[in-house]
Amino acid sequence: MSFNPFVFALDADAVVDTANETIKGSSWNWSDVWKSVSDKLVSVAGRLLACVLILLVGHLIIKLVTKKILNSKKMDKLDPGVRGFLRTFIKVLLNLILIVSVIGVLGIPMASVIAVLGTAGAAVALALQGTLGNLASGIMLVVLRPFRVGDFIEVGGNLGTVLEIGLFATTVVTIDNRHVIVPNSTMTTSTLINYSSEELRRVDMVVHTAYGTDMEKAKQVILDYAKEDKYILDDPAPFVRMTDMGDSMEYTVRMWVKNADYWDARFNLSENICKKFAENGINVPHHQIDLHVVSK
Repeated sequence: MSFNPFVFALDADAVVDTANETIKGSSWNWSDVWKSVSDKLVSVAGRLLACVLILLVGHLIIKLVTKKILNSKKMDKLDPGVRGFLRTFIKVLLNLILIVSVIGVLGIPMASVIAVLGTAGAAVALALQGTLGNLASGIMLVVLRPFRVGDFIEVGGNLGTVLEIGLFATTVVTIDNRHVIVPNSTMTTSTLINYSSEELRRVDMVVHTAYGTDMEKAKQVILDYAKEDKYILDDPAPFVRMTDMGDSMEYTVRMWVKNADYWDARFNLSENICKKFAENGINVPHHQIDLHVVSK
């Protein structure tokens, strides 16, 4: 079948004429249609502008409210760790309220939003079980307060000072100035030692002397030094007793000091007991092997 462009052009003109007649004969008022569309566009533009303004003003209000709350006298009385946790929690909560407000201004039905958030929340909860567990543990740490910012603790093999208690993790600064981020769930499920919870702390040490040493003299030398050391307390009284006889005579030494003076007192005790023993002619044992030769 051959293609006739002239006939095709006539058919196209007929289609256009038919369409025009249909439009003219329709009951639509095109001015009303345009007015309705323009009103919708203006409404959408107004809502978008309102959302932008709400976001800008909302962020400013959140910043001012957060600053006002955190600078209040009541917050000053709280532990620094609690203040840091509340700062993050308040910001997250206020931003969620701001987002919900913006969704409401856009005209999205809240029932649909809640349904979507519920479904998404269930999926996120399954995917982020560990994260949510850390959040719950963070709340427990703030409520139960097993330690505070500035406390010297040991947890999970990490020994250091608590720098910050966050929503999901706690930052610990080790003795050699490393930052260790410990998940809050680890803080609540592992054995935790808080060395700063009490005002006083005991220095425990084992001291050895060679066999043949006057036991009472050795004990007295240690006790006399304890009276001279500025860190060692008289109450509770220092304790020195011989507790074992293996390769040498072994003495258990226990001295009480203020928590802040623990390491200074411990290092002083190690160095100065050695010096006092040397000054008083008390021998410190060395590892040695005795050989007995049997001649035949």
